[in-house]
Amino acid sequence: MQTKMVSYISGSLLFLPLFFASFYAVLVVSRGSGLDQWLPKWDTLLIIGAIVLLERIARYRYAVPQRHMWRRDVISTFINVYVTGAATSALVLPVIAFLPELLFGRGLFVASPDQLGPLWLQVPIVLLLVSFYKYWMHRLQHSNAFLWELHSYHHRVTDLTAANTFVSHPIDFALRNVVIYLLLGLVGFDPFALLLAIPATQISGIVSHCGADVKGGLLNYVFVTPEVHRWHHAAKTPAGHKYAVNYGVEFCFWDRLFGTFHLPRTKAHPEQPEQIGEPTGLPDERSYLRLLLVPLGLYRPLPWFNRAPRVPG
Repeated sequence: MQTKMVSYISGSLLFLPLFFASFYAVLVVSRGSGLDQWLPKWDTLLIIGAIVLLERIARYRYAVPQRHMWRRDVISTFINVYVTGAATSALVLPVIAFLPELLFGRGLFVASPDQLGPLWLQVPIVLLLVSFYKYWMHRLQHSNAFLWELHSYHHRVTDLTAANTFVSHPIDFALRNVVIYLLLGLVGFDPFALLLAIPATQISGIVSHCGADVKGGLLNYVFVTPEVHRWHHAAKTPAGHKYAVNYGVEFCFWDRLFGTFHLPRTKAHPEQPEQIGEPTGLPDERSYLRLLLVPLGLYRPLPWFNRAPRVPG
């Protein structure tokens, strides 16, 4: 039975879209059901758990053991799922809400969400704006020295798994995944349009880190599938590209448009990088405290560890 399931997952081009569609339906239908009051962010945890199980069933041929990193993965996931968004909203929202008022004499608010079009139009517009913003922010995080110092910890993982999807410095994570939604909310998009769009971007980000042997097929040229995203995390940057490839987070058509898409093929199947890791060879960081503090220059050995022992007399 398990052999047949592995064969289906590894070979079927229908598995990935069915998996995505199923979870998207669950997330949208369950909104307002009260589950969040019982277990906040249960949907994110459910998707991570399902993909972890999938990774056990259909193992990827270049998989690298990650069990020794579980504490770092759990802490980083908890921080970025439960803390980063709330903290960013509290710190950034007042600034982006009142700065336009200070500079231009008017806020970012639109008088009514109806001015931005009907709901069926706002949802794809939100998806396009979010994916466009994330693409360019992601490129900036690779080309700017300070932002790369923050972002590089995400690239030091030696394998892509659901468990390390959220292994990222909180500032790095907020810039790429939180700020854009605050901006769109202030612009005046219908909250229900955001409610429909956010689950799609959320599922896509986690699925792209799936460490199972799943095939994307034609989806590889529209969405960021695991086969596409592994090249972004390749230990060796493909020739002709300065920093990385495949910067898209949800969709890969921005990469195709701006010349950063990379998915080589051998006959009918996409090739995959043999090694995942930081391009300059930096090792994976096991300590979340170092991941959090080193980029900000705040990590130092505690002073009493450096004191010479006191000699009696």
